Amino acid sequence: MARRSREVGGTVNIWGKMLNIDRRWIFLAIGVVSIIPFLVGIGMPITTTTEVESIFDYVNELDKEDAIFISFDYAPGTQAENTPMAVAVMRHAFYNDVPVFMTAYPPLGHGMAIGALDYVTNPALSVFYQRVSFEEWADFREAGITDKDELVAAWENDGNELPENASGWVFEGRDFALLGYAPVFSLVILGMTASIEAQYPQDTYGNPLSEMPMLREHKSLREIDLALTTAGSSACRAWIVYGREKIGLPVAFGVTAVMATDYYPYIQSGQIIGQMGGLRGAAEYEVLLFENGITETTGKAFTGMDVQSAAHLLIILLIIMGNIAFFAGGFNKKTKLKGRG
Repeated sequence: MARRSREVGGTVNIWGKMLNIDRRWIFLAIGVVSIIPFLVGIGMPITTTTEVESIFDYVNELDKEDAIFISFDYAPGTQAENTPMAVAVMRHAFYNDVPVFMTAYPPLGHGMAIGALDYVTNPALSVFYQRVSFEEWADFREAGITDKDELVAAWENDGNELPENASGWVFEGRDFALLGYAPVFSLVILGMTASIEAQYPQDTYGNPLSEMPMLREHKSLREIDLALTTAGSSACRAWIVYGREKIGLPVAFGVTAVMATDYYPYIQSGQIIGQMGGLRGAAEYEVLLFENGITETTGKAFTGMDVQSAAHLLIILLIIMGNIAFFAGGFNKKTKLKGRG
């Protein structure tokens, strides 16, 4: 009898230890499972959704005669979710030779735009786009060579060789223009419906927009084919009010996960083309880029989803183990609920 009591007591003691495990072990476990996906690619499957596919299909139909805006309407606090969205669409546009104008709603969004462009054109990456500054191809502009195909041919005939890992050339003023932040940005959007140059006489680096071929071909938002707002706040609504509703500008959203459900009515009403919601939305776009042969690998968002999924699985496992210990150890019988005598 005494032996059985010790056995029962020992079992209860094991369940008790499970319930009272030092939280530092839990923190360590979360840290370990968060690091592993960065070292060993897990590649958990991601199914793409209609709202993300709609944006991808729309951008995929554009070419060098068109142009898009990517607006960095967020601060560093939501960078992990928003930046991969902007990077994915930027890569897609560069692949199709679609000119990209970049703006920012908040002042800190200006730095986010610079960071995203630098990342896409970073030679240290396994895949990147070779950037050519506005000054470097000035002679070609003066010679009247501004068409993208003709410009690439003339540039390479002049002795410039595309690096081995580069996906292509991107010329400042032809393929992209970093406009950045301007005060009272909602009014800036309104002003750009009449003239982009009136709101941004120069780009971030002091280059005059009047000399940029992409601006000569797209003088206002009325001549822009898509505005993607990557937002961490309600700033994205300004593009609906002053762009979509005023001039019929096609708009797409890239918002944080906690905001995504707030903007589904805009999809249902047809006011926006589609929406990327949180890190998952960015990962879906990366999957579409990879599946369509636009990129050779997926990006940071896809890896981030592996990290997120692994951490969630561990948390679920811990919850299950905690409940098993609670009931198997008989602690539910020893715990008085409120309202009971």
